[in-house]
Amino acid sequence: MTATPTVGIVGAGQLARMLIEAATPLDIPIRLLAAGPEDGAALIWPHVDIGSPKSAEDLLTFAEQCDVLTFDHELVNLEAIRQLEAAGQLVYPSSNALLHAQDKLHQRRAFSAAGLPVPAFSDVGGVDDIVSFAGIHGWPVVAKAQRDGYDGRGVWVLNDRAEAQTLIADAASNGVSLLVEQYVPIEQELAGLIARRPGGEFALYPIVETVQRDGICHEVIAPAPIPEPIRARAEELTVAVAEATGVVGNMALELFLANGELSVNEIATRPHNSGHFSIEACPASQFENHLRAILDWPLGEPKLRTPVAVMANLLGRGDGDLGTGVPAALASPDVGVHPHLYGKTSRTGRKIGHVTALGDDPEETRARATGAADTLMAATAPAEGTAV
Repeated sequence: MTATPTVGIVGAGQLARMLIEAATPLDIPIRLLAAGPEDGAALIWPHVDIGSPKSAEDLLTFAEQCDVLTFDHELVNLEAIRQLEAAGQLVYPSSNALLHAQDKLHQRRAFSAAGLPVPAFSDVGGVDDIVSFAGIHGWPVVAKAQRDGYDGRGVWVLNDRAEAQTLIADAASNGVSLLVEQYVPIEQELAGLIARRPGGEFALYPIVETVQRDGICHEVIAPAPIPEPIRARAEELTVAVAEATGVVGNMALELFLANGELSVNEIATRPHNSGHFSIEACPASQFENHLRAILDWPLGEPKLRTPVAVMANLLGRGDGDLGTGVPAALASPDVGVHPHLYGKTSRTGRKIGHVTALGDDPEETRARATGAADTLMAATAPAEGTAV
């Protein structure tokens, strides 16, 4: 009997934690490369190496104990990953697919060359580049950090030259490279989620709406309340981007809907916040299908079990023990509310868990999800007059 390959996960946050939960029923051996023993996944798993995903030495040493490498974030040493691939190590997503998620300018250029719908964009060398771009496309414009931006970080809406000048000075002092994009008047933000095997077989999850505030996802509604032609186009784009990048494993495609047309925002080549609903809502979650895909196993069913699923993120409101809110959230007479806590300390705006509700009616299901989230988060709300 051939032993199941050992999967090494670089990173030990909540995505790794949920990958472990999906791996356990299938008896898939997991090793973690964690930044520290207090990382969320490291708290629940014994097979942990401590090291940095930016360190080539740490990555190469970790890979020696693994048959397949994957990631719970993109902030890794890409050159070290290329070295591992050259030596025959299986790495999914590949360094080429990972580059699309790491480098937004590379992503924009590659997707534009492939004929995929992206906003007008340009690289930025100085303030005059932004002003010239705005002269063609109009103010406001959107500036983005080429690398390391997430959850609204590394994104700036600029209204005039003065704001551009301030950003350029700040970026230069912090060593941040920028690109500039045409501002999109967003009507809805959508996401496509796909799991893809090395040979190209894929499982496509329902297109969802992501409800964003201040650049952070607060809720995910599955399926997205959109017309059928928009849904079909979003599915088409999700498959096309997965094929263009050659991704193996999970990929999330963030989309903007504006003036009846879809454009690509960005991608993540891993399980994604927009797919957490799938743990309860689908026969095979995004985490299970990510593992199946990188092991080249048959993929599971991605369709919804119920007409509607809504996921609400738990965002820190200050310091506090989130666990004290769990009994209150579970006391609801409604069944079908599922909390997930990530083992993370609460800080204002930090994702520390999520709640999923399943149901038949979109508004009622959403009310249950957000109500349970509010009950849980009340435990971490700072006392009146307390600074956070």
